[in-house]
Amino acid sequence: MDTKYRSVFCGAATYSGLLTDEQLEDAVRKAGSSTPGPPLPLDQLEDEEIAQATIELGILNRWQVEQLKAGRTKFTLGPYRVIDSIGRGGMGHVFKAEHSMLGRIEACKVLPKSRTTPEAIVSFQREIRAQAQLDHPNLVRLSYAGQDGATYFFVTEYVPGTDLRQLVRKNGMLTMQEAATIIAQAAEGLHHAHENGLVHRDIKPGNLLVTPEGRTKVTDLGLAGFLNDDEVAGDDPRAGKIVGTADYLAPETIRTPADVRPVSDIYSLGCTLYYAVTGKVPFPGGTTQEKLRRHLDETPFNPARFNSELDDAFLDVLADMMAKAPERRIQSAAEVSQRLKPWTLDVFPNEIADQVDAISKSRSPAPPPIPVPPSPEAETMPHFLDEPEYAQPVDEPSGQTSQRTLSISFPSQETDAVSHAPRYLEIRLRVPYSRISFAGLLVPAMLLAALLITVVLLIVVTR
Repeated sequence: MDTKYRSVFCGAATYSGLLTDEQLEDAVRKAGSSTPGPPLPLDQLEDEEIAQATIELGILNRWQVEQLKAGRTKFTLGPYRVIDSIGRGGMGHVFKAEHSMLGRIEACKVLPKSRTTPEAIVSFQREIRAQAQLDHPNLVRLSYAGQDGATYFFVTEYVPGTDLRQLVRKNGMLTMQEAATIIAQAAEGLHHAHENGLVHRDIKPGNLLVTPEGRTKVTDLGLAGFLNDDEVAGDDPRAGKIVGTADYLAPETIRTPADVRPVSDIYSLGCTLYYAVTGKVPFPGGTTQEKLRRHLDETPFNPARFNSELDDAFLDVLADMMAKAPERRIQSAAEVSQRLKPWTLDVFPNEIADQVDAISKSRSPAPPPIPVPPSPEAETMPHFLDEPEYAQPVDEPSGQTSQRTLSISFPSQETDAVSHAPRYLEIRLRVPYSRISFAGLLVPAMLLAALLITVVLLIVVTR
């Protein structure tokens, strides 16, 4: 079928080895017979018609089709055959891949060529070294690392299911028991990492993978920091810069980003638990700068405002995970897991397991979509917060501002007001409202008005 090379799709498909001549002929026959009348020959068919036929026949998936239509023909990385796209983040692109000899399905993370700078390569290699030190059932395991030409990549176990962010977005907020079951497992994985001298630094719902069986695995150590290792820390191009996702950053990480502390992961895990039981990040809306300010000196709304089934004991654990001052926070991930035990489940609820499985199976094999502006309650993307406004360490403000530079002033440790902030922004009159926005004052104002009306009515009645 020499005419196949007149089509970009057909030529790329056969050259890549993804399609045999026989499979291509089957697809052409199916596409040609999809319209009334005699079958159309190849030269009268559009690429999309043939491509769709390969999908319907189960030969290719949508992601493979889109790559071939773009003329891409290389689908291998070292001993792995890339078969699908799992997702893309700021630090790399993750693919589903199959080992050519073992036939094992795994996840392959690739450093994009557009980011192959000396600093990015160092960061990528640090992630590989960090993950290689860890072996725990609640952490995604590393199995291989390599370089294919100018492409750097590493391979981890493939985790079927979805992540916590997608689960909440599709299923709605979780119960205390469901959330505790997921977060307690993540805490156990983090405890193992902390014991091995690593701080994750980007704990968030999107980095907690959940399987249909209810197993949680922490993933993505791309921003991990090393503890007590000056030699390794010295080659970190991010040293002294704020790194992470703004919706989940601990206050001390913002003030003194050079200090790498396990307790910062606990704050981020607390924010993640908050999201799981409310469906909202602690401080929705606003710019990155505004989110950082609010982590420093504002208090989130009481989660019970959004989920009335949360009991006081559970709220106490959550508040202790999200304490502004590190010394007032739960001090270890092991303690987090232990304190959540009263709500953890031995068996994952069938309805949640089914939802996880459904989300996993419905994952689109198309290329990752073009990013769109996040909704006010969506988490922001992870950052190396080294744009001009953050290039200078924020615990040493310059005292000058411009359109491109942000100067943030912080209270000293001696007068740290946030250490004494209320644990939640309660919708009750007894809560101090010294730093609450107008929205926070609305409810007490309404209550006061109702009280005044009641007093007036009583006076009228008694007369």
